[in-house]
Amino acid sequence: MRKYFFTLTVIVCFLYGCSESSLPIQTKLDSSVKGKSIQVLRNQQLLLDLDVHSDGGYQWECQISDTNIIKKDSTHVASKNSDKNVVGGLAVETFYFSSNKQGECIINLIEHRGWEQNIPPINTVQFHVVVK
Repeated sequence: MRKYFFTLTVIVCFLYGCSESSLPIQTKLDSSVKGKSIQVLRNQQLLLDLDVHSDGGYQWECQISDTNIIKKDSTHVASKNSDKNVVGGLAVETFYFSSNKQGECIINLIEHRGWEQNIPPINTVQFHVVVK
């Protein structure tokens, strides 16, 4: 009987741990977040999709005012062209952020060519994040 109860407990714990509720909450954003203030929960994941003119050598540079509150985990760039034989055009860069502790910070992104000096960026996105 003890073995049966132990096995049942392990199975229930496993199923509870794999349930959808244990997955981190995600908030998906795009360039429309520019100039806005958003609220997220601690331990929440943010995904930000931005068009990038990568065929022209442009890239997004990300600056976060307090990386103890929000941290950039990674980025991924994918072509917007459905036809893989087409060269050039826009791509989408996805930024993955995680909210680590309560507080407020500013996320500022600029699209520019990193090697060019004293030339303004072709695009900017800045927004305020409040982590509850």
